[in-house]
Amino acid sequence: MAEAEALNSTDGGAGEGTIESNTAAMLSTFQEPAGGDSEIPAAAEGQIEDQTAQMLAAFTEANQQVLAEQADAHAAAESSQEAASPGADASNTSKQEVALPGGKGASDTKPDDRLIKVKGLDKQQLCIDLLMVGCVQSFVDFFYITHRKSAPNEANPMELEQKDVDIPEDTLMFLKETLEIAESARRAANYQHCFESYNTLAEYFEKVPDLKSAMYFYQRCADVASEVDARESISKAFLNLGTCEEQGDNWQSAMQFHEKALHIATSADSLPLQIKAASRLTQVYQVLAENCEKEGRDTEATALYERCKDCAQLSKDANLEGIACHKLGLSKYKTGHYDNAIDLQKQYLDICRMHDDRVGESAARGALAHAYEAIGSTQEAIKQLENLLNVASEAGELKAQASACLNLGILYNGRGDHEKSVELLEQHFDLARQIGDRKLIDSARVVLGMVRGNGKLKSYIDLVNNDLDKLLKWKSKRATLDT
Repeated sequence: MAEAEALNSTDGGAGEGTIESNTAAMLSTFQEPAGGDSEIPAAAEGQIEDQTAQMLAAFTEANQQVLAEQADAHAAAESSQEAASPGADASNTSKQEVALPGGKGASDTKPDDRLIKVKGLDKQQLCIDLLMVGCVQSFVDFFYITHRKSAPNEANPMELEQKDVDIPEDTLMFLKETLEIAESARRAANYQHCFESYNTLAEYFEKVPDLKSAMYFYQRCADVASEVDARESISKAFLNLGTCEEQGDNWQSAMQFHEKALHIATSADSLPLQIKAASRLTQVYQVLAENCEKEGRDTEATALYERCKDCAQLSKDANLEGIACHKLGLSKYKTGHYDNAIDLQKQYLDICRMHDDRVGESAARGALAHAYEAIGSTQEAIKQLENLLNVASEAGELKAQASACLNLGILYNGRGDHEKSVELLEQHFDLARQIGDRKLIDSARVVLGMVRGNGKLKSYIDLVNNDLDKLLKWKSKRATLDT
C-alpha cells in the first residue's frame, strides 16, 4: 500500500525529465514507415527495451527516494506522538496521513496540484505499458492525443501558457486499450478488426467533439483499408473525413473527400455508399454555389449547381433533385439562359406535384412566371401566376400570395386592364398588412397609388386640354375628377 501511495504522490522530477527526452528520441526514431508496415526492426526492438528500462529505472529511483522520505517523516511523527498529550493524538494522526513528499503538509500544497501529478503519472504509466508490449505506433498516437494543448481561454485569449487537454481516466484506458488492439490486429493482418478499432476511436472523438482527433483516426482507417484495397472501407473513411470537414465549415476540403468517396464507391459498385456520398456531395455543392452567388461569381455558381443536380440524381432522393433543379433554374435565369431556366423549373414543378409539395409548387410557378415574362410570353406568365395564387392560398403561404398579386397586378396594368390591376394590387396591400412587414407595406402603398394615378391620367390630360373651369374647381376645391 505504501508503494502505491508513493507512486501516486511523487512529483517525478528526475523520472519525468528522462521520460520526455527518451520520448522525443523514440518519436523521431520509431515513426511508422511510409509504406504502412508496422513491423519493428530487431535493432529498434533492442533500443526500445533499453530506453524502457531507463524510464523504469528513473521511476524506481524517484520512488525509493520518496519512500525513504516518508519513512523519516513517519519516525518523526511517532516520536512527536510520544511527547504529545493523549488528546492530541487524533489531530496529529490526521495531519500525518495527508503529509506529502518532501516534508510538505496539506497546507503547503494545493489538492488540485496533487491531482494533476497523479493524472500525469497515469499517462506516463500507460505510455510505458504500450512500449513494454511493443506497440510503438500506439504509443505515438496515445502521446499525441494526451499531450494536445487546450484551446485559448475566451476570457483571456492572450494567455501564453496553455495546459494539456484534460482527459478522464476512463477515456485514457479506453484510448490505450483500443490503440493496442488496433495495432495488434494490424500486425496480425486482421485489417477488419484494426479498421473497426480505429473507426471506434474516430467516432468517439467526433461526438466529443474533437474533430482534429476524429480526422486523425479516420485517416488511419483509410490507410489500413488501402493496404488491402478494401474499397468500400476506403470510401467510408473518406466519407467520414468529408463530414468532419463539413462540421468545421471547410467546404472545399469536404468536397474533395466526398468526391473521392463517390468515385471509389462507384468503382466498388457499392450502391448504398454511392447514394450516401452523392447526398452529402449535393449539399456541399449547394453551399459552395450559394457562396459564389454571394460573391457575385454567377458563372461558377451555375457550374456548381449543375454538379449538384447530377449528384442529386445519383442520390435517388426526389426532394434533393427537385431543389437542385430549382436552384439551377434560378441561376440560369440570372445568367440570361431563360429557355433552360423554364425547362428546369418545369422539372421541379413536376416533382413537387408528384409529392404534393404546395410550397415547392408555389416557388416553381413563381420562377416560371418570371422566366416567361423575360421571353415576352406575358399570357403564359399570367397563367402561372394565377395558378400560383390558388396554390399559395391553399397552402397558407402569405408571402407567395402577396408576390403573385403584385406581379399579376403589374402585368395586367401593362396590358391596359386598369380595374383588374387595381383589384390585385389592393389585395397585395392587404396581404402585406397581414404579414406585418413595414417595408413591404410601404412599397405596396406606393405601387397601388401609382397604378390608381395612372388610371386617371387620361382624364386629367383631357381636363387640362379642354375644360379649364373644371380644372380650376379641382385645384381649388379638390372636386372629384370624372374617370
